[in-house]
Amino acid sequence: MHDIDILAHELSLPEGHGHDRVVQWHVFRSQDQARHFMDNIRLGEGQNIVGGRTRDSLGAIWWVGVQVDDLEKWGNGQAVNKHAASY
Repeated sequence: MHDIDILAHELSLPEGHGHDRVVQWHVFRSQDQARHFMDNIRLGEGQNIVGGRTRDSLGAIWWVGVQVDDLEKWGNGQAVNKHAASY
């Protein structure tokens, strides 16, 4: 199990350019869904789970992602991948 406290902290969604070294993330409408997803992430060396909560025009959202220590070592910055909210 990973640190679920990250879901309690307000943090904007990644911008998707890789500058924050977040290479993949998913957005959820439910904290429980985000927690379940986070519990199933398997990390590689130099990877960490990041995430938080924020709001959009429809209400609260939680996001969970993977941040890498070194974007160049990870691979192509153009391959940064994000997924829209799960309803």
